[in-house]
Amino acid sequence: MDPERRVIQSGYIAMSRGTIQQVGEGKPKNTSANRVIDAAGKIAIPGLISSHSHMYGILSRGIPISDPPSSFRGFLEDFWWPKVENRLDKQEIEDAARMACVEMAKNGTTCFGDILEAPNAIPGALDVEAEVVKQAGLRCFLSFEASQRISESNGEESLQENARFISKCSQSRGIVNGMMCTHTLFTCSLPFLARARTLATELGSGIHIHLEEGKYETEYCNDKYGRLPVDVYEKIGFLGPDLIASQCVHTSPNEAAALARHHVKISHMPLSNCEVGGGIAPVKGFLDSGLTVSLGTDGYVTDMFDVMRSAFLIHKGYLRDASVLPADQVFEMATLSGAKTLRIGDRIGSIETGKDADIVLLDDTFATPVTRNNVYAQLVVFGKGSYVNTVIVRGRTIVENRLMTTISEERARTACMRTAEKFWSELD
Repeated sequence: MDPERRVIQSGYIAMSRGTIQQVGEGKPKNTSANRVIDAAGKIAIPGLISSHSHMYGILSRGIPISDPPSSFRGFLEDFWWPKVENRLDKQEIEDAARMACVEMAKNGTTCFGDILEAPNAIPGALDVEAEVVKQAGLRCFLSFEASQRISESNGEESLQENARFISKCSQSRGIVNGMMCTHTLFTCSLPFLARARTLATELGSGIHIHLEEGKYETEYCNDKYGRLPVDVYEKIGFLGPDLIASQCVHTSPNEAAALARHHVKISHMPLSNCEVGGGIAPVKGFLDSGLTVSLGTDGYVTDMFDVMRSAFLIHKGYLRDASVLPADQVFEMATLSGAKTLRIGDRIGSIETGKDADIVLLDDTFATPVTRNNVYAQLVVFGKGSYVNTVIVRGRTIVENRLMTTISEERARTACMRTAEKFWSELD
């Protein structure tokens, strides 16, 4: 796919030094590329991009819950904060990140924006994740969720964790990068948010927030500030084109218009929004407003094919309109829009000359023919992560014949299993 969503059949991709040198039909023409992808019988797509993930979330899969929360606020206060986030240490973070990287890579995700929420594991928690991601060979933007819900001092430590890591990554200029991040208006004071915004602007890092995932934030802001959340952010000068607002389930049309005025990017998580009972985000309205909307896993799953399929289906059912979010638009949300959300749309997100070679090859094991006219529908509605054969990030093959080439899958799985068992056994 290129920016015009064109489909090339019987084509080739020539690469040199991690960059796409030539793309076309037939055979390479007058190229000095050091590698030409032989994709006979396969489907080549841009690497999938999750603009919002939580690698540590893998440890919560199947975790025993005696009394499941019935509200989003209850989910946070009674379960997620005390039983997951507050208990994480660096070893648990490392083992979860390694298994998450294996799953993401093998399912065709080449780039992701991750948020670590572990207030008792700083300083240095982001460095632990970064080392794992570098070993795996994935491209990422790592951030630590800064908030004051533990204490004001912990909030300051979390801001510094981000600032230090961003500066460190800027010096190395690799494929692992840092980003500023804050939680919500109900866990952060306005002066705290203003300080985070200033740091992000000074560092040029961009900033990531959770926004109106549940109705509680909307109610909280109405009671405390007499305004809707986006209006509060706009008043303090927080909004801008470098801001990623994730979730946005309860965002009103007027708020969406404000986000559009400031060119804010949105990360949509259809599956996890259902899991926590948050609701269904008004994505069609966002797109109609001209907002850039990408997709994220939220750590609930790691297979972006599941996320694409759910985005394609859920909004049709919710709006009772089968024409909304067509397959090619959803696929773009998982690729080029994801790259734009992470502010690297000039480097990845599509297969075109001059961009980094972040490419995924799928085995054509679909039950019916994949054609020029139906390829997006086949990929989005019927595609699976298990179809992924080869994954290339900046010209480096990190998955080949469905096997990781960079880290041991068996060791990652064994360590994650052992850590999860221990993590669960120590629940109150």
